[in-house]
Amino acid sequence: MWTIKQTGNENNRPAVCNPNNPELIMKKKFLLLAGLILIIGSVFGQKNKGKGEQKFDKRLLCPFENGMGREPKEAFSWDPPDQKVIMISKTDTAIRSCIDAKVLKINATEDGRFEIVIYYKEWYFWYYGITKALVNVNQSIKAGQVLGTYNFGQEMEFRMFKDEEPMDPREFLECKVTEEKKE
Repeated sequence: MWTIKQTGNENNRPAVCNPNNPELIMKKKFLLLAGLILIIGSVFGQKNKGKGEQKFDKRLLCPFENGMGREPKEAFSWDPPDQKVIMISKTDTAIRSCIDAKVLKINATEDGRFEIVIYYKEWYFWYYGITKALVNVNQSIKAGQVLGTYNFGQEMEFRMFKDEEPMDPREFLECKVTEEKKE
């Protein structure tokens, strides 16, 4: 930004400040440094957005009123281990929302069942193995509200993600999760 001030030149007219003026050079350097700090700060902030230590501080309602979960049995092991809980019920016919959330996605699966994804802030909850979906995409739901129906004895897979990072839901679920005995 150029400023006009009175100077004592030969015509005694206003003139543009001398760009070699030490005071003006110092102001330019200061503004340049402030701009660089602002740019670097915003880039660093965006790069690390979501990587903060924001912990999930809620308890998750069990998707089954009377069901239980178990460690997944896989034909081979994953490294790192697959972060999911397999849930089974011998009495329940409904799968409930674990938290107040919004329905993001409902997909039909190859086996004729459904996958429902709900989200709360940056936390996503996947339910796989629902017989019939009873909610709609973009629907707001409450914890305990029925998401869909379930057939006795079938496996229902439950997963939890923070953004795209898989999380272990067992420490947050308010239902019994058992570990398989290794022989």
